[in-house]
Amino acid sequence: FCVADAPGVDSSTTSPIPCCWRYNPFYPAFMPGCVPSDPLVGESMADVEFAQRIRDRYPEGLTGLFAIGATRRTYILDRNRAQENPGHIADFSEQGAYLQRQYFRFIQTYFELGGQNMLIAALSFRSFFERGGEYAELVSQEVLRLLDDGASAFYRAQNIDPYFVGIDTLLMLPPDSAAHQTAQKMVNFQNNWQYAEGRRKLLWEIASIPLLTFWQTLDNLSAEERTAFEADADPADGLNDVFHRLYQRLGRAAYGADIPVPHFYLGTNMSGDFKFRTPMSLALTGGDYLRMFYVPYPPLFMTEASMRMMLNDLAFGDRFHSRKTDYDGRYTPELAEAEYKRILELADDPSCILGLSRRVAIDRQS
Repeated sequence: FCVADAPGVDSSTTSPIPCCWRYNPFYPAFMPGCVPSDPLVGESMADVEFAQRIRDRYPEGLTGLFAIGATRRTYILDRNRAQENPGHIADFSEQGAYLQRQYFRFIQTYFELGGQNMLIAALSFRSFFERGGEYAELVSQEVLRLLDDGASAFYRAQNIDPYFVGIDTLLMLPPDSAAHQTAQKMVNFQNNWQYAEGRRKLLWEIASIPLLTFWQTLDNLSAEERTAFEADADPADGLNDVFHRLYQRLGRAAYGADIPVPHFYLGTNMSGDFKFRTPMSLALTGGDYLRMFYVPYPPLFMTEASMRMMLNDLAFGDRFHSRKTDYDGRYTPELAEAEYKRILELADDPSCILGLSRRVAIDRQS
């Protein structure tokens, strides 16, 4: 990947020679003009050491949920803002190719920092009706970039096994519809992919309706499987064990693979409001055992430094909380007084509520 392709970089002023972004997965060697000693090529020692700390902290494999929203605005603001009508996207194929590069750059960053499993909510089922038939037809074609030759080369180079989650919804649509045909191509791709234990797992969540998936899973159980399912729901060993057993069983059916209970979620509140846009994992876990992070900009603009800070806080941050009956020993009188005053100030300011809509406008007086 080239630095010139990264969001926020002005490609007109970026030299085409030292433009490697780590290493290019579409070719067997480093990109022309780059040498292994170039600091932009390969993982730094700091990356390697940090990634090992993450793997040691999460021996089951760090698992993250990513709702990479605002993709149209990512392209508009990064590549279209100088146009007379910046909001008009003239070439959706160009936008699709651009977004594919940004997705893969983002994915590579996460895995190089120690991630093992990654679920990305790529499309909501609402995409196929909310914005009209033209948009539904468009996304049905553009999402196929996730299984083209370039994507396959990227997966192999990064030691990734790809999965497509939730496509049972699209397979219910008429066989001659673009959405059904797209889902069938994803099924065919998975059937032909050679999966192996120990690889990184990348799950693309496509148009999922979890309740439908769970209903189909339960409806298709054999008598023996139903008995085993009922045994998993037995609370004799405690509710925590019930949760993990049912998660493992239903998760395997929904994901197509064994995925640990997710450790964190990353979304955007660029518009001010907060949404949870990885529905399958939310339905499977209810959000338990999950840290949630939000960035106030399109996630594809996230830098490596920001992702490192997020993962460092997740794994090693010291949060102010108590696992005891109360907060005995956690507060001093001075700290309690300071926190009380801070809360009163916040409670007296209605504008400090998180989730309020963000007004997008230019201040004409400035």
